[in-house]
Amino acid sequence: MAAKNERAQIELFAAAAPEGPDPTVSARVDEATLRLARLIGRQMAREEFERRHQRQKTKEGADIKKRG
Repeated sequence: MAAKNERAQIELFAAAAPEGPDPTVSARVDEATLRLARLIGRQMAREEFERRHQRQKTKEGADIKKRG
């Protein structure tokens, strides 16, 4: 996997010829698609972690107020 500060380069290609797409183009598109899916998945996991962490902090704060 690339370092966090590196940017993925995604290029656009013209429509495929009737005989089908070039295998190297297909491989590059597959690679870009998988990279994008991983990035989206990581972002979703970070957001879920933050929500759970915030709920836990809120719950602990409420418990302390009840005891105090």
